[in-house]
Amino acid sequence: MMDAQVRAKLLEINKAFYDQYADSFSVTRHQVQPGVRKICQSIRPDAAVLDVGCGNGTLARQLAAQGFQGEYLGIDLSEGLLADARQLTQAQNAGTFTFNQADLADPDWPVGLPQRRFDWLVSFAVFHHLPGKQLRQQTAAAFRALIAPGGRAAISAWQWQHSARLRKRVLPWSAIGVSPADLDPGDVLLDWRAGDTPGLRYVHTFTEDSLTDLARQAGFRVGEQFYADGKTGDLALYQVWIPEEESNQPAA
Repeated sequence: MMDAQVRAKLLEINKAFYDQYADSFSVTRHQVQPGVRKICQSIRPDAAVLDVGCGNGTLARQLAAQGFQGEYLGIDLSEGLLADARQLTQAQNAGTFTFNQADLADPDWPVGLPQRRFDWLVSFAVFHHLPGKQLRQQTAAAFRALIAPGGRAAISAWQWQHSARLRKRVLPWSAIGVSPADLDPGDVLLDWRAGDTPGLRYVHTFTEDSLTDLARQAGFRVGEQFYADGKTGDLALYQVWIPEEESNQPAA
């Protein structure tokens, strides 16, 4: 199990990154990735959607563009990205779009959500920023409890290692005073460059098997899996998780 102090340090690195670089990061996140677009095609216009790690609301705007008329709730840690999301979606004239702040490192984060379950829970590029197996399992279990009968969870995990450019941005853990012995296999420290002073981000590298294991431990089975995004079409691993006891029911 990852030491609590190490986990707190890695969480603070990512929080500081999104606090400091929300504006420049948001500028790079207006394009809807092919994998996200594919998932959106499966979401019914009247669905109740929870977007965990919604960022600047890219998914919300894609849903609105395809005629979404349901209830959408986006949550994120970064108030800067949430402010962008609210501004960029305020002109939508159909559906309900709400954005709230939440910290997945707080085990009580679901308490602040509406007392309902969701037809779709989507969480793109989130799990790989959660340090430690315990926190990832805790979050996946929370997802399971938030899904309505017949509902689905759509998950993506960054496959940074498929990019030669990103492989050059891996930094030694000594840069932040952390020993590799205190980390999980697949944990890396990457720098971020978008015209500002380089920032730092913690990333956990998922394999197909490790992401599938996370789903199973939380009571899901994997209904669909594919790679998408980036110039080579494999910069993210996507899975659609189906609650195990409801695996034969249709998605909303």
